[in-house]
Amino acid sequence: MLTAAKRRLLASLLLGWVLALVGCVRGPDAETAWRDLRAHLDSRFQEGLFDVRDFHRVGSANYRDVERGVSGTYIYYDAELVFQRDYKLADWQGLNLGTLSYVLGAAEAGVSGFQPEGNARGDVLTVHGRIPYRDQDGQWVAFADESLQPDAIEPAAQRVRGPGPDAVLADARALVERSPEVDDGGVDAIIITELQRAVERIDLRRARLKGQTALATGPVQGTYYGFGAAVARFALSQKMPLVAYPSKGSVDNAGLLQSGAVEFGLVQSDVAQLLYEGRSAAGYFPNRNLRTVASLWPEAVHIVTLEGTGIRSIDDLAGRRVAIGLRGSGSRVNAVLLGQVAQLTEEQMPVIVEASTHQAVRDLEKGRIDAFVLTQAVPAPSLQNLASRRRDVRFLSIPPRLIEQLAALHSAYYPMHVAARTYPHQTQPFVTLGLSAALMTSKNVPDEKVEAMLRGLLNNSGRLARDYYRAGFITRETMRLGIAVPLHAAAERIHNQYEAAAPGGRSPDTAQGVGVPR
Repeated sequence: MLTAAKRRLLASLLLGWVLALVGCVRGPDAETAWRDLRAHLDSRFQEGLFDVRDFHRVGSANYRDVERGVSGTYIYYDAELVFQRDYKLADWQGLNLGTLSYVLGAAEAGVSGFQPEGNARGDVLTVHGRIPYRDQDGQWVAFADESLQPDAIEPAAQRVRGPGPDAVLADARALVERSPEVDDGGVDAIIITELQRAVERIDLRRARLKGQTALATGPVQGTYYGFGAAVARFALSQKMPLVAYPSKGSVDNAGLLQSGAVEFGLVQSDVAQLLYEGRSAAGYFPNRNLRTVASLWPEAVHIVTLEGTGIRSIDDLAGRRVAIGLRGSGSRVNAVLLGQVAQLTEEQMPVIVEASTHQAVRDLEKGRIDAFVLTQAVPAPSLQNLASRRRDVRFLSIPPRLIEQLAALHSAYYPMHVAARTYPHQTQPFVTLGLSAALMTSKNVPDEKVEAMLRGLLNNSGRLARDYYRAGFITRETMRLGIAVPLHAAAERIHNQYEAAAPGGRSPDTAQGVGVPR
């Protein structure tokens, strides 16, 4: 039997244990986080679009940004969002799932229930996301900054696994993946760049040796690679031999198609037209073997600056330092074409800087450049992160006369209206040059491979969209939008079959499952 003294001691210990547990609960309670999530959805996405229900606070983690002196707490949550009206999250010119995921603090894979053809009133999205908080004068205040990382995330240790060729390749790949961007001009940059080229060449040769179909994508951190990786994962689940190959971008991919190194490549629709027709003044000669498979999703030319630069329009770029992308990228092509149709004099020309997206973002923040050009799907993840970190990011509109001139030269172009709230702290819409991402191939690729790839994408876009949401933009209605290069013969037959089918009718092989090139 416990004595009175022992009971008091036990009570004291239990109380201390309870208080210790309570002290481990960081940040606001569930009701506060629920209210803040509703406010974020209304103010940063679409007011009144969602009812938030079944909200659960599932954990927390400290974060810190030493460079900016910012710290606080992430609240992790699970919730259901109920549509209060019909809405399409794969709209070509509206706020889409990429923006919504960012507002929710969720990875795109952390949002389920998305319907590529559009969600109806009453549909439910299931979300696993996070809300960042700061402690201001004893009060937890939610804010919009999803660029910070939890303290607990540390890079995994890498160990050399032996001297064999496979071990050396694995270690080289790990080094390249850990260091996708390094400061230019140093020894490390030379080593990483040459290793990356070697790994890419080895991957292509091994794929060909194994009889795999290669899909050329883009830089590892970009949207093209994300899509290609999703297609490759899906193909692997179906035991289909397809490999996603990282590259520099559209021009690089077209060159790989021309050389026969890959069977498929992701290319901006305007770049594809430029390379097919040839522009000797721009240094591009006709690639008449280039063929279109399908239009995939919309893209936009972003011209990005900061408020403090004093740049308000593209006329203000005269004499300023502007990064236009690396050789082989579609961004660079768009920047050059804009300069050509604008017919700039020597005094009106900006100072051109070659830089990758990662480098351009860093240089803009450090004041090394005044603006940069990036062509990418909307919203571009790198620009979401930049606009989240700072409120002074500005997007420049392109004058209608320049868009009209370019559209007259390239049928792939159209005016793209980028809605307000597409990016964090973006309060005003902007108008820019729109185009589409296209799946391209070569005239020499066998019909059966092209047919298998196209039918696989069309019949499984919904399943692919659960892994990479931009696949949800691929539909029979939009697969010819912005196409300015002839279709591959096999693709044309499939397009014609779908067009001949009765409205609402079932396509010839909807129920046959995936066909991925063998």
